[in-house]
Amino acid sequence: MSWYLLADKITYMIKAVLFDLDGVLIKTEHETFKFYQDYLEKKGINLRDSDFKFKAGRKSKDFWNDVLTLEQKKIIDFEKLTQLKREEFNTEPDKYVTKVDGGEELLKLLKKNNFKLAIISQNESQMISSMADWLNIREFFEVILSIDDITNLKPDPEIYLLAAKKLGVTSNECVVIEDSKDGIGSAKNAGMKCIGVKHNFMPKGTYDQADTTVKKLSEINLNLINSL
Repeated sequence: MSWYLLADKITYMIKAVLFDLDGVLIKTEHETFKFYQDYLEKKGINLRDSDFKFKAGRKSKDFWNDVLTLEQKKIIDFEKLTQLKREEFNTEPDKYVTKVDGGEELLKLLKKNNFKLAIISQNESQMISSMADWLNIREFFEVILSIDDITNLKPDPEIYLLAAKKLGVTSNECVVIEDSKDGIGSAKNAGMKCIGVKHNFMPKGTYDQADTTVKKLSEINLNLINSL
C-alpha cells in the first residue's frame, strides 16, 4: 500500500518528484529578457534594465503590454520574435541558457532512492528535449510533458494530473518543484505538495501557496521531501 495509518490520520508516502524546467533546472528569466532587449534595440526600442521586473515570472504577452506603447507594438511581430527566441535557445544553449547548481546531484539522489521523476513544463516539446539533452539528464525521467500535451495552462492542474496518471501514482504521492506563482498554483490545485525555488526577482506573493521554499536545489534532500 502507498500509505500508512498514523494517529488516525492517513499519511501518504512520496513516490514521485515532478520538476518544472525554467527557473528550476535551468535559468532563463534574465537570459530571455536580455535576448528581447537586444532584439528590440535593433528596432529602435529601448528596454531599460529596470523593465525586467515586468518580465519575471510572467507571460510574455503581459510583459509586452506593460513595457511597450501601442505604436511600438505595431512594429513588432511577436510571433516571429517568440519563434526566433526558441530557435536561438535551442541551437545555442551555451550562449543563452544557464545551468542551475545541484540539479544533476539531486536527480541522482532521487533516482538512487527509487523515486519516479518527471519534467513538467509549459515550454514547447522541442525546447524541453533540447534542454534535457544539453543537461544530459534525459535518462532520469520516466515522463516529460510540455505545453503540447495540454489544453489548459497553469495554474490549472491539468498538466500535473496528467503527469501523475502517466507515472501511475496519486496526487498525494507527488512532490512538485516549481518557481512561479502559476506553477505552484497548478501543483496545489492538483492536490500535490510543492517546494518553491525562490528567486529574489519574483513578485511578492509568488510563493504563498508553496508547502516550503528553498533558494537552491542543493537544499532539497530526502528528509525534506519525506517531511512534506
